[in-house]
Amino acid sequence: MPFNFRRNPLKIKVPKVLLLDFRPPAVPPEWRNALGLAEEFSEAMTQISHKIAIFKIVAKQEISAYPVLTNGMQYNDITWSQAMTDDRTAIRDAHGNYMLADYQRILQGYKIIQGIQSNQIDEVWIFGGPFFGFYESQMVGRNAFWCNSPAIEQNCRRFIVMGFNYQRGLNEMIHSFGHRAESMLSRHFDSQDFQNRLYRQQPIPAPKNEFEQWLIEHGTVHRAPDGVEYGQNEINWASALKPEWWPMIVDPNLVK
Repeated sequence: MPFNFRRNPLKIKVPKVLLLDFRPPAVPPEWRNALGLAEEFSEAMTQISHKIAIFKIVAKQEISAYPVLTNGMQYNDITWSQAMTDDRTAIRDAHGNYMLADYQRILQGYKIIQGIQSNQIDEVWIFGGPFFGFYESQMVGRNAFWCNSPAIEQNCRRFIVMGFNYQRGLNEMIHSFGHRAESMLSRHFDSQDFQNRLYRQQPIPAPKNEFEQWLIEHGTVHRAPDGVEYGQNEINWASALKPEWWPMIVDPNLVK
């Protein structure tokens, strides 16, 4: 009987993760523990990636303050609790959108670029609550590109900052990671327009590569083929990603 193995086994990726846990006193104690969620997510990623991606949390910082937002404002326990009760009081921009966190301040304040340059860490997972202003995923580094949010150019190798909400759970974390995977694969295969058309439910051309064919068969993170919006099973979707794609999903420096 012939053996069933890869002639060129895929190299296991073990990214070193810095966990930043923004948890001020007003956050309800019954909300999920950030480290527990991170470990649960890491274990799930190991299984979903066919044991190619093994995330290792190497450092954790607990922060009792709210992140500073891009307009320089910052919630306190009173104003954040008010926003949780009535989001009309939430801090917004001139267009009425919730104000985002100041990522440049986070990168500098927690010496993240230095950690990347010294190879102490490979990516960052930030945990917070509603209105904290975190993107689901964002790419930072030299020639960084769109990763479900605008890129942040820095003079270092590319890395990802994931934004998680400890009010939610594992499915939402995998949903966020799915958008990261879509962004990287659509960039690698030059399929941004094809993927955008799927999201907008517009007519699509014939698939020109294996990723576009895969999207037709499996759908997007939001919608299964012929399914409803936000009806996708994110765990099944991510588990169906081809094993050879996982190294570049984990490491953005491998994307063309």
